[in-house]
Amino acid sequence: MEEDNTLEVLQKLINRARSQEDQTKVFEVSQSEMSAAQKVAEIRKIDKTTHEHAISRRFQDFLKESRDPRIRSNLTHIQNEVTYCLPGFQKDLTRTYILLIDDLTYITKTVSYMLEKAGFHVFTAKNGMEAIILYQKIIPDIVITDIRLPDFNGFEIGTLIRQIDESIPLIFITAVDVDINSFSSIEGKKAFLQKPIKSEVLLDTIKELQTGEVVLHNNTSG
Repeated sequence: MEEDNTLEVLQKLINRARSQEDQTKVFEVSQSEMSAAQKVAEIRKIDKTTHEHAISRRFQDFLKESRDPRIRSNLTHIQNEVTYCLPGFQKDLTRTYILLIDDLTYITKTVSYMLEKAGFHVFTAKNGMEAIILYQKIIPDIVITDIRLPDFNGFEIGTLIRQIDESIPLIFITAVDVDINSFSSIEGKKAFLQKPIKSEVLLDTIKELQTGEVVLHNNTSG
């Protein structure tokens, strides 16, 4: 009887040891996977930082060389505003930044709410000049612009940005009929959405552009 009890105790000890060994292995694997994930995240941060520094330099060169009278006549103002706007701004490279351009406050508030709720960080501009200043300051990951703006039009903004960053997704929004040829002439990842903007359509469009779709032409009015 004592021998049976002893064997039973030994078996329990062996099982416990094996269980602890399995847990240790699982922990080691988890630590290894976490370490690999952290390394990938760090590499992505470095890549993103390098990319953004290059874009910032390109943008500064573009402004200095631009022949557009709207930019040339406001160059000093633009440079000063870039220096002094958003004091203390530090970009979180783990988040996706969106520059939203529309002169209608209710549109920027409504669309910003949709995007912020989905986890994006949104900056808004009410005209092309503000957009140029904010673009250089924050180097956004996505630009959403209305077609009709007080100074530039959305396609002009898109063309300007595309000269500096060939990979950034551009989303054009409007409530009126536009020349689709102007949209088609802009290369790279882009989408065209008709107002009123539906949240699910906008978020799906962003997702598709981020995962590699080059051109989208969506209509949300149907």
